[in-house]
Amino acid sequence: MFKFDSKRLIIPFLVGALTLVACDKADDSAGGSSMRISDDSILQYVPADSPYVFASVEPLPDDILDKLEPKFDRILKSYEGLLREAMAMASSKVAEGQGDAGDFETASAVVAELSSLMSIEGLRGAGIGRESTAVFYGHGLLPVLRMHVSDGALFDAALARIETKAGEKMPVATIGNSSFRYFEIADVKVIVAVLGDQVVITVAPLSYDDRQLSTLLGLTLPDSSIVDSGALKSIADEYGYISYFVGYVDFARIVDTFISDATGLDADLIALMEHDSSELSDVCRSEIRSLAGIAPRMVMGYTDITAERLTSQLVIEMRDDIASGLATLTSAVPGLGGDQGGLMSFGMSINVKALRTFVETRLDALEADPFECEMFANLQQSVASGRMALNQPLPPMAYDFKGFVGVVNNIEGLDMVNRTPPTSIDARFLLAMNNATALVSLGAMMSPELMGLNIEPNGEPVRFELASMDAMMDNVFLALTNDALAMSIGEGVEAQLADMLAADAEENGTFLSFSMDAGRYYAFIGAAMAAADQDDDSPMPPEIQAAMQDVMLAVADIYDRMSAAIRFTEKGIVMDSSVRFQD
Repeated sequence: MFKFDSKRLIIPFLVGALTLVACDKADDSAGGSSMRISDDSILQYVPADSPYVFASVEPLPDDILDKLEPKFDRILKSYEGLLREAMAMASSKVAEGQGDAGDFETASAVVAELSSLMSIEGLRGAGIGRESTAVFYGHGLLPVLRMHVSDGALFDAALARIETKAGEKMPVATIGNSSFRYFEIADVKVIVAVLGDQVVITVAPLSYDDRQLSTLLGLTLPDSSIVDSGALKSIADEYGYISYFVGYVDFARIVDTFISDATGLDADLIALMEHDSSELSDVCRSEIRSLAGIAPRMVMGYTDITAERLTSQLVIEMRDDIASGLATLTSAVPGLGGDQGGLMSFGMSINVKALRTFVETRLDALEADPFECEMFANLQQSVASGRMALNQPLPPMAYDFKGFVGVVNNIEGLDMVNRTPPTSIDARFLLAMNNATALVSLGAMMSPELMGLNIEPNGEPVRFELASMDAMMDNVFLALTNDALAMSIGEGVEAQLADMLAADAEENGTFLSFSMDAGRYYAFIGAAMAAADQDDDSPMPPEIQAAMQDVMLAVADIYDRMSAAIRFTEKGIVMDSSVRFQD
C-alpha cells in the first residue's frame, strides 16, 4: 500500500459533482411554478421520516444552462490549474528529497485523470449530463448522496480509470446482483455504488449486514417514501419553492434520535458513537424535546430562477410564541432591505424597547417553569444575571434608536498586490432614530465644529469639516430630518442624501440586510490572495497564489450582484437571497 491515498481525491470530486447537477437540462415547456414529482422520481428512495433532505428533482432549462455552463467550465478549468500548480510544487519538494518519488508519480497520474474530468465536456464523458438530478438525504442519521446520471457505465468507467492510475482498486462487495466499491476509515466504510443510471455515495458502520446495506443503498425501497408522505412537496407549496431545489433539516427529529432508543439503521450508528440514551432521565428527555421545539425545522429552496437571476429562501421555523416575540424586534428604517447599488450596502434595525420586553418574557418563563434537568443548571442560573443586566439603566436616547443603513459607492486606489491604501472612498450612511435632532444637539455639546454647523432638520446637506479629518475625508456632508441623520463621504455623494432620507421606511420585519457587487468582491478576494503574506515555514509559491486568484476571477465572471435580507416573521427567521448573473 502506497502512502498516497487516491480516495482522498476521488470522494471529494464525486461529492463536488452535486454542485453541477442543479445545472442540468429541463424541458423548456416545463415551468417552475410548482414542484412536480413523478412516480419513478429519485425521491422514492428517500424514507418518509428522513431527518434532512436537499433535492434537485427537475433539471434547469436550456436557456439558463446555455448562459451558465461556459462560466462553470471556466471555474472547473481554473481548479484544474490550481491542481496542476499544486502538483508542480509537490514535484519540486520530491526533487529536494522531501517526498517519495513513487507516491508522487501515482498522485500525478490520479490528478491527471481527475483533471480530464474538470470541464463540462469531461463531466459529460463521465455520465454527469444535463439530464442529471440529485438528492442528498439522511437515511436515519446516515448521509446519502444519490445522483441520477445519463449513463452509469460512463461513470463506472471514469472511476475505473482513476483506480488504474492510482495503482490500487477499491474493494468490491456484492449484494444479490448489485455490487459496490468501498473503503474503510476507522469503524465505517465509505461506499460508492453505481446502480444502473444512479450513483450512490454513503457511509455505513462496518457492522452493517447485507440487509442493512441493501436498505441504505436503496436496493430495498423504504416502506414509505417522501413521495408517499408528500412532505417535500408540502414545503414547496407552502413557501413557493420550485423543483430545481427544495430541502429541509428536521432538528426536532435529529434530537429525538439521540434521546430515544435508536431503531433501524441508526441503532448501530448510535452504538458506534458510544452514546447511551438510557442514561438520560425522563425529565431531561422532556426538556431537551422542549428546547428542540423552539426551532424544530429549517426549510430552504429556490423561489425563482431565470437566465438573469436566482432567488432563494431559507426559513428557520420557530415555536409560535418565540416567532411572535421576534417579529416585534424590528423597526422601520429608510431603505433597509433593498439593494442600494454601489460596491456594497448593509444595514440593520432593532426595537430596543421590544427587545427588552422579549428578554423579560423569556426570563419570566424560565422562572415560572424552571429547568429541572441537571444539564441545564447553568442556563437556569443565568436568569438572575439576566435580571441584573435588565436592571441596568439605559440612556433614554437608546430607546430612540431604530437602526442604520450604510452604502459604499466606490473605493478608488486600493491595490492589494502593492498594498496601497485607497486614495478615496465614496460612501453614505444613515442613522434612523426618533428625535434625531436631539442626537445632533447632544453631539454639539461635545464638538465645536458640530455646534457651529447650524444644521436644520430639513434634509438639506451641509458640509461638515473637522480639523482631524484627513484628505480622504475632505468632502463630508451631513443632512438631518426629525427621524434620521445622514452623512456622505466623497465628492458629489451629498446629492444622494435626499433620496436616502426619503426612501421608504416600511415595517417589514427586516433585521439585517446586505448587498454587494459580487464581481468586484470576488476579484478583490483574488487580489488579496495574490498579495497574501508568505509563511516563513511553508511559503506559498507565486504560481499557487496566481492559480487561486484565477479561481476567484472565474467566480467573479458568474455573479453580478448578490443581496440578502434576514427578516423576523410569524413563521420564524427568514433569509431571502438574490443573485444576479453576469451577462
